[in-house]
Amino acid sequence: MRQELYRRWIKGDTVADLSRHYDISRPTVYRTIKKARMDIFINLPSMNYRYRKIEYGLKKLSKIEKILAKKLARREHRLKRYEKAAPGEMVHFDTKKLPVMYEEAITQPKEWLHVAIDDFSRMLFADILPDKTGYSSAIFLEETIHAMPFQIDVAYSDNGSEYRGRPDHPFIAGLARHHINQQHTKPRHPQTNGKAERVIKTIMTECFARSGRTFASRDHRRKFLYAFVH
Repeated sequence: MRQELYRRWIKGDTVADLSRHYDISRPTVYRTIKKARMDIFINLPSMNYRYRKIEYGLKKLSKIEKILAKKLARREHRLKRYEKAAPGEMVHFDTKKLPVMYEEAITQPKEWLHVAIDDFSRMLFADILPDKTGYSSAIFLEETIHAMPFQIDVAYSDNGSEYRGRPDHPFIAGLARHHINQQHTKPRHPQTNGKAERVIKTIMTECFARSGRTFASRDHRRKFLYAFVH
């Protein structure tokens, strides 16, 4: 077959025609022609003896097993979910900057979405405030305490300046007044506050960014958020 391919190529058949006729790739045709010029029409044995040794195969298998073990460990870590035992045992707090509304100037100060979600019951409270300073977070904390019908034991949040500071920090002082403990996510690991992150994504997608939905004013957007959360 190699001799026939070479003969046809000499007579003028193109590489594309030979590739289609023999159902092989074009690089294979080129390699066959190159060897045929050296009068080689047989299969040459592989000189890479490494692939023929069982030691290489076992080492390769061991390497693959280690890679798979790491992937399975990462998957198990992702699927390992925790959940508190009672309402109020931990409430997740987070914030998100909201875009300017339709027909608003780009220079218009942006508002901030504040959310609080209970780890056990998934009870959600959300509000829109002018910024994400410690004072706004303290106001939202008071609203959350009055909105949730159970005692909050731990407030869990990221390491943003709206949640961390000295004892006179408004948010921290509010926690102290209500005897609420505080915990923070591991630095550069926002996924540990995933419940708050996910509910923010839901609100941004289903409440604010729904196709065709517009708001007459910022007050209208805030009231719509209240109804959506309810």
